[in-house]
Amino acid sequence: MIFLKKISKIIILIFLAWNPPFALSNDTVNVSKLRISLIQDGARISIDTDKNPTYEVFSLQNPSRLVVDLANARFSKDFSFPVTKGLIDGVRFGSFDGEVSRIVFDLKLPLKNIKTRIRKPSSGKKRMLHIEIENHKDSFTLKNTKGNKKSKKTKSNKRKSKRLVVVIDPGHGGKDPGTSYGPKVSEKDIVLNFSKILKARLERGGYRVYLTRDNDNFIKLKERVEYAKKKGADLFISIHADASQKSSTRGFSVYTLSQSGLDREAEKVAKLENNRSIFSKKALDGVNLRKGRSPIDHYYINKAFERVKISSTEFASVLVSEVSERSKLLKRPQRYAGFAVLKSPNYPSVLVELGFVTNDKDRSNLSNRNWQESVAKKFVDAVNEKFK
Repeated sequence: MIFLKKISKIIILIFLAWNPPFALSNDTVNVSKLRISLIQDGARISIDTDKNPTYEVFSLQNPSRLVVDLANARFSKDFSFPVTKGLIDGVRFGSFDGEVSRIVFDLKLPLKNIKTRIRKPSSGKKRMLHIEIENHKDSFTLKNTKGNKKSKKTKSNKRKSKRLVVVIDPGHGGKDPGTSYGPKVSEKDIVLNFSKILKARLERGGYRVYLTRDNDNFIKLKERVEYAKKKGADLFISIHADASQKSSTRGFSVYTLSQSGLDREAEKVAKLENNRSIFSKKALDGVNLRKGRSPIDHYYINKAFERVKISSTEFASVLVSEVSERSKLLKRPQRYAGFAVLKSPNYPSVLVELGFVTNDKDRSNLSNRNWQESVAKKFVDAVNEKFK
């Protein structure tokens, strides 16, 4: 089972302290029985409790699972899991902190639909959480007929052949020149030229690639992030060049979102009235935000940010290793910051500093087509290693 990490628990406690209307009730919900019954094209799960439970129900894929989270739940001494049947292959129990208990149902087939409701008997305080799950009707056909085995293989091949989406973000632009050196060396021009070269190489490698800007225009940081979300980005690379008061400072570096930046952004998203709008369809895989602002929501929001942070850090490490073969690296080339373009939970993102315009050698490289092509090739090698 998945347990809530220490940092997530601290965040939730802070969230509860500042948001009492959304805190989980202190009332313990006693769970006395769990039953499974078969219905057409699926199953019904009934959970008996002594009062209305606070709950979240959602599905996960690869493998197919149904997850039920119950707040402040306690199970009676004679509680036991029923024998599994039909669509349900197994049942497991765990918790990710002291307040939320989790029941996971392993499924034989992917789900098409989930319906939940609370039922109240005609007398007494007892409540029943009813969950009806429906599998895809064609799943059995795909499994049992020769003709549809071919269909299943075709669908699988389509998934495998789906091209990954890379969004390249040439920094600055228009009224924002970025850093510069003299009248002819401007960061906004250097990074746009490199981004176009990188785009061409990635496209030759089979990726679908978009630029947040392809000319000298100014784009707000928020719009760059929103553009990547709309394009369904699998990876976001922001391209920049650096400057220093010391002309001897030079080298390539990569930034990913710092832990403090992640915590602040997750907290901010959790407080939004419509926090689901922040996420792309891809990022909502395994993230359930249907009940609005709540501590359980906050856990999943933090989980989404953690997931892309880990992937971002892994890609940054691969990229540094690859580029080191073609470029000098800055001391501690893999760094962390709270840059705005790194604050999306939808995809791995890195901000790259190609070199220093204030250093003679770096400045020469940054305007050299051969150097740009050779470094862009190492970017492609890094993307291939991490995502193919």
